[in-house]
Amino acid sequence: MAEAGVNKPKAVEMIGITKTFGGVAALKEVELAVAEGEVRGLVGENGAGKSTLMKILSGAHTDYLGDLKVWGQKVRFGGTSDAAAHGIGMIYQELSVIGCLSVAENTFLGQQPVNRFGVVKWKQMQQEAEAHLKNLGIEVDVNLPLNLLPFSVRQMIEIAKVIFSGARIIIMDEPTSSLSQAEIKQLFQLVRTLKERDHTIFFISHFIEDVMEVSDSITILKDGLLVETLATAGLTKQDVIHRMIGTTTGRLVREVDEVVHLQSPDTEVVLEVKNLTKTGDFEAVSFALRRGEILGLYGLLGAGHEEVGRAIFGLKRYDKGAVLLEGRVVPAGRPHKVKDLGIAYISEDRGGSLFHQFEIFKNISLPYLAQILGPPLDWLVRIRKEIATADFEIRNFGIKSAGSRVNLSSLSGGNQQKVALAKWLTVTPKVIILQEPTRGVDVGAKSEIVQSIRDLKETGLACVVISMEPETILDLSDRVLIFSRGKIVSEIKDTSTTKPKLMELT
Repeated sequence: MAEAGVNKPKAVEMIGITKTFGGVAALKEVELAVAEGEVRGLVGENGAGKSTLMKILSGAHTDYLGDLKVWGQKVRFGGTSDAAAHGIGMIYQELSVIGCLSVAENTFLGQQPVNRFGVVKWKQMQQEAEAHLKNLGIEVDVNLPLNLLPFSVRQMIEIAKVIFSGARIIIMDEPTSSLSQAEIKQLFQLVRTLKERDHTIFFISHFIEDVMEVSDSITILKDGLLVETLATAGLTKQDVIHRMIGTTTGRLVREVDEVVHLQSPDTEVVLEVKNLTKTGDFEAVSFALRRGEILGLYGLLGAGHEEVGRAIFGLKRYDKGAVLLEGRVVPAGRPHKVKDLGIAYISEDRGGSLFHQFEIFKNISLPYLAQILGPPLDWLVRIRKEIATADFEIRNFGIKSAGSRVNLSSLSGGNQQKVALAKWLTVTPKVIILQEPTRGVDVGAKSEIVQSIRDLKETGLACVVISMEPETILDLSDRVLIFSRGKIVSEIKDTSTTKPKLMELT
């Protein structure tokens, strides 16, 4: 294995790193070494273990097995501040800068120069911030509030802040997901500047082409295992994808090139999305959805397909465009009105969309309480109606439980996801939008959920499935729209395809 920086000291060594959550192994005996001045890309599918590994390095996870060495010294961080004291900084996708403060204030956040009375030396802070940023190739008015500047500039100020705090090892988590091509080039130039100054950088991204552009070497993780580390020179995107989803080590088994045939029905259009645009999220998105069709919206993190789903249901306002249901304009930004028209939406966040402290029957009846209960009656009759409805849906969806009166928290993740389906289908909608419907459930539950969604299609229900997981898209879809950086870049219909081909289009 060829690696950059072979003649330089090792900045980070991770030896036999194992991390479990609730008995489930997120990382298994991971071995990793990165040299001073090296840019190391980390890639892998969702749940591969990339973020968990970096959270151990950044001190966010302290309970793990194995050894961690920084600059040759064995360490065991007690938290993120401990890791920061050893020169490690992490740039999260959700930035920690404060928009209402100036560039200079953000650059010095938490370490402003003060006089002997504790008063901030504003002039000195501004001058030093300007000099520090110019040294990194960042030209900006340090007196401007940060929220007036583009996202890419805010991101670079965050990086500068971390470097200014003394970090020599920098972890970047999905740094290009919200950037334009021009902004990505600007970020890459900053990364190269840091590399020239012997900073060590971990670059995590779902955008394989971005990782290949900026990294010296790439580590591929899968299901908590380190599959391989390769020098970037000579690699192709297809090489990386095949190692991500298959294996050459014999430790993992998966059919990489299974062929799936997509065939959309020739039925009437139920939902139309016309030129939908939300600045910074998605642009000029147009498509039609037919009765009895499952339309897959596929893309990587930040591709914009998830935001389109929220916009259709009214959870996000858009700048221009229109959504039509059976030819009728759907109001923007009004989810209750959208629901009443016949569009249902199942979020990827079970924690935010279900009430775990309440009984199953209350979760199932909630969206359509008025329709289920009818005219006001005494509470005993009302509860009996709710329970009867929930009991029917429990049987209908095969929800494994001790009855509808038990708390939702007693169910497995897969059965909770079935409750989420049941609650939106108590009154049959015309269109259902499902965001990551099989995320975080075991294989058996995933199969049952997929079959439930297919059964809905057979009843004539029009479905939109939004996912970053190619398996989910191929398991369910009759037609697929590929999203990248807020735009539809390809459509796959009436043809055969495979998982690698799908991933190559993002």
